[in-house]
Amino acid sequence: MRYSLRARQEEIKLLEYILEKFGQKSAKEVYQKIEEVLDIISGMPEIYPASRKQKGLRKCVFSKQTSLYYRIQDDYIEVVSFRANRKSPKKFKS
Repeated sequence: MRYSLRARQEEIKLLEYILEKFGQKSAKEVYQKIEEVLDIISGMPEIYPASRKQKGLRKCVFSKQTSLYYRIQDDYIEVVSFRANRKSPKKFKS
């Protein structure tokens, strides 16, 4: 599993936001959920649907508020982005 620079930065921002708004316990729970989802993706990379708009991307609705986008490469999985579900998909550029 590899992260794009963008995905790593977005994950940090997400966790910082949760820490600030909801506290350390909630931030830890979200981090653990991210790790669980990534473990599932590692074992079954095609479990989540392919994006209809961005070829090669798959979308995991991680929570009501956030989706995780990833792509399957030849020998690894790349986490591309963490996106707020409320943002317009037209503004998403991979």
